[in-house]
Amino acid sequence: MKTNKGLGFIHPIATYAGVKVVHLIMGFHYDPFQEGLLTYKLLIDILSWGIIAVLTYFLSKWFFPEKNNSI
Repeated sequence: MKTNKGLGFIHPIATYAGVKVVHLIMGFHYDPFQEGLLTYKLLIDILSWGIIAVLTYFLSKWFFPEKNNSI
């Protein structure tokens, strides 16, 4: 059985931090309450969240490989 206990909380935190850093570096700011929901910025925001979430998932699998526990 594969286990990797205790690392489930790292993925969303790393994704949030990564998105904030990338948006800060790019100078990207999106406020749906002021700019409206259906704009190209919403698409950029959703894509950046998705790309960084996938990246953090694969990086977490690479840095913290799952351990096999054999009984």
